Amino acid sequence: MSLRPPTESEIRELGSRLYLDLTDEEVRDYRELVTDLLASYQTVRDRGHPPIERAEPRPRDPGHRARENDPYNAWITRCEVPGASEGPLAGFDVAIKDNVSVAGVEMTCGSQVLEGYVPDADATIVSRLLESGARIVGKTNMDDMAFTGNGHSSAFGPTLNPHDDDHLSGGSSGGSAIAVATGDVDVAIGSDQGGSVRVPAAWSGVVGHKPTHGLVPYTGCIGIENTIDHAGPLAPDVETAARTLSVLAGRDPDDPRQPQSVPTERYEASLEDPVEDLSIAVLTEGFEQPDADPEVNESVRAAIDALADEGATTTAESLPIHADAADVFTVALAEGFAAAVAGEGVGHNWKGHYDVSWVDSFGKARRAQGGDFPPSVKLTLLAGAYTGDQYHSKYYAEAMNLRAELTDRYDALLSEYDLIAMPTTATTANEYVPDQDRFEFIADAWGCLANTCAFNMTGHPSLSVPVGPSASDGLPVGLLLTGRQFDDATVLNAGRAVERTLA
Repeated sequence: MSLRPPTESEIRELGSRLYLDLTDEEVRDYRELVTDLLASYQTVRDRGHPPIERAEPRPRDPGHRARENDPYNAWITRCEVPGASEGPLAGFDVAIKDNVSVAGVEMTCGSQVLEGYVPDADATIVSRLLESGARIVGKTNMDDMAFTGNGHSSAFGPTLNPHDDDHLSGGSSGGSAIAVATGDVDVAIGSDQGGSVRVPAAWSGVVGHKPTHGLVPYTGCIGIENTIDHAGPLAPDVETAARTLSVLAGRDPDDPRQPQSVPTERYEASLEDPVEDLSIAVLTEGFEQPDADPEVNESVRAAIDALADEGATTTAESLPIHADAADVFTVALAEGFAAAVAGEGVGHNWKGHYDVSWVDSFGKARRAQGGDFPPSVKLTLLAGAYTGDQYHSKYYAEAMNLRAELTDRYDALLSEYDLIAMPTTATTANEYVPDQDRFEFIADAWGCLANTCAFNMTGHPSLSVPVGPSASDGLPVGLLLTGRQFDDATVLNAGRAVERTLA
């Protein structure tokens, strides 16, 4: 079947959109020239390759929608995909966030728009989990397109807090956090673009680790923007998170987000290292977010003091740019996400594996059902498109330069200290309010990301570890520990020390 050539009206409309000011003669000529160029597209179409195989084929249970025994809406699909008979995670039941591809099992991204899409290949991290002996038992619920941080926006219902179902779990990896907190699984996989592993970990009372950017391959996971996309484990304890990270980490030649050399280690091997030599910068601005809850701050400071009692050196430090990190993140994300969507969910101009099936399915789905996206997605796309057009991406460029400055400032602080500490979120879990208008929905969507989003922009490894319930509402509180690039082992070791001191 041949590709359809454009009409003159389509060339004229495209020219107007691209500010080309085409004359009628140019419209006729370019219609003919574009039609000629379609011969090259026909060649690509005819020679297109099948999806790459990342693992030996295994029998696949396509699963079924989770409708029963799911009081907190943790699951979208329950399935059973067995792993190898032996390996470091043999016997582990694992939950996979529903924006991570499991071949033969529906992947919705928590969105009505993508309902019915079935990947034809495993994500690299899914292949690694199966090869390690883990068994995949389902796809977890998540905020629609991973685009809110509270757990409210999934098309399949909000993810509710397992400690109090009048509150939300946090997002966007809320289902994964719930599955771990309730003991449904041994470990779960989440993705983190602004805090989406660490926030639900903090609000739901589990451990959540955002690895160094590029340590864990993102191939086969659906992202928001290539430079901030991370995948990582949510677990009941630091040791389980570390064991899982040891399986997930490492170079994947299909993922251009990674450096050519990816340093890895057995992260569980150093968890009992003493903390006497650790130096920790306690970041003042992390405790001074506009909505900061004094009791959250008190719980976090008590955990830091406990590390000091174990011999760690803790020193208050100020980094004023941290207070502006959320605004920098917002500006960079809006146009970056708009560009990724214009690139049919993948984007352009990077060397790596392009998931043709996803590109085609997402492109068709957004055109047919874009109106079904939640307010958070619509607002970001509109803001990115407006500012990119009206201000010709000047402020996107400014924000990206500020990202580099932010990275340098944290690197400078981490040249003096081993870790940076602060609350994961400024408050405990948001109350679930089911009937919000657009303004209330947006006001509730992203405030919880103020501390976490900075380290998506900089790529530093960052761990949320539970430090006890808030005295006022009894809901979980998380301590955020952040370290040097690719020094995930130190971050995890400090998290394990927190667990020991609070046991």
